[in-house]
Amino acid sequence: MTIDMKRGVTIGVVVLVIGIVLAGAGAIGEISSLTTYRSFTQPHPGEYVSTEIMLSMSSYLAVKSPAASGGIVPAQDLNLVNSTNINTYALPISTSGVGSDVYESVSGDYYYVAFSSAQPNTTIVATPSYFVVFGVLLLLGIVMVIAGIVIAVVGRRQKQQPKDAGQT
Repeated sequence: MTIDMKRGVTIGVVVLVIGIVLAGAGAIGEISSLTTYRSFTQPHPGEYVSTEIMLSMSSYLAVKSPAASGGIVPAQDLNLVNSTNINTYALPISTSGVGSDVYESVSGDYYYVAFSSAQPNTTIVATPSYFVVFGVLLLLGIVMVIAGIVIAVVGRRQKQQPKDAGQT
């Protein structure tokens, strides 16, 4: 039993459109859920403080190009931190590598504090823990786009059976 050409193409196009919508929603969700911090002030010579990092839900923080002497410090401890005790107040790094430090399951208000002779070239990216849902949507959308194209092409190539085929 075969699906006629028009039905196969229609099903393929519907699957393709649904895939595009899912992929678009996933991509937009991923992009809109990221928050990037790059601005630093210098309240004291050699001390650089990021804008406030406010995390209302459990999130991941990725710090690209971290300072040799610096870290993520709870907002309430900001005035207590100096270059000699930064390690006492800074959050412990969950993983580190390839020029980035990652902090997992962080929520609350924080600052990135760096002690350096020059403005740090540090970027902090906050990602909520539900971020993975958008990745799944994006992946599912891509799979559906591919499936829709395949279904439409197969439907288009399929020959229509004559209405009386198989009757004797």
